[in-house]
Amino acid sequence: MLEAIKSSFQNLTPILWVSQICGLIGLIIICISYLFKKKTFLIIATFSFIFFILEQVFAYLWSNLIVSSVCFIRNILMVYFLCKKNKELPKYMVFGLIGIMWVLIILYLAYSSSFDKWDNYLPPLIVTMSTITQNNKKELVVKIGALLHESGFLVYYMVYRLPFSILRQGILVFACLVGITILIINMIKSKNKNDLNTNEGLD
Repeated sequence: MLEAIKSSFQNLTPILWVSQICGLIGLIIICISYLFKKKTFLIIATFSFIFFILEQVFAYLWSNLIVSSVCFIRNILMVYFLCKKNKELPKYMVFGLIGIMWVLIILYLAYSSSFDKWDNYLPPLIVTMSTITQNNKKELVVKIGALLHESGFLVYYMVYRLPFSILRQGILVFACLVGITILIINMIKSKNKNDLNTNEGLD
């Protein structure tokens, strides 16, 4: 992966440099958001999507731009429901947004005559999967979905040879792996503690 990042810096145009800087700013913001609890996390993370959208605009990644724009709207709605109504975004709205995203993707593919480009399908497929896993009540399923999400976009940006985007996704994949490891350790500790309490109760 390091070689891919190194070679990607060659022949970057000024507009692609702007794209990559926007992506880097987005990474810094989303990393800061991880330091806070859910409500504050969502608010800060929503701002990061603005820079990810700019990153994709300057890199001419139109399929990914559609996906990020829908995710940005989704996050705004999630923040609204959480702050104003103290509840999660209703499932019908989540799946409605997924439907709108796919309609826009298909319209774009038809307009650009690019149905045969497999990489155009990758962002909406990844986001569809991760949106469904995010609605799962089991935290492990949510974190595994996040890992697949970030890994998928790592592949996507490697196809387009965008160095900072590749680096960002590599960092996020690593962060997901650390999060899953910590979660599994805590689950094992909790299970062992419950087993110990059960055995003491039998005594």
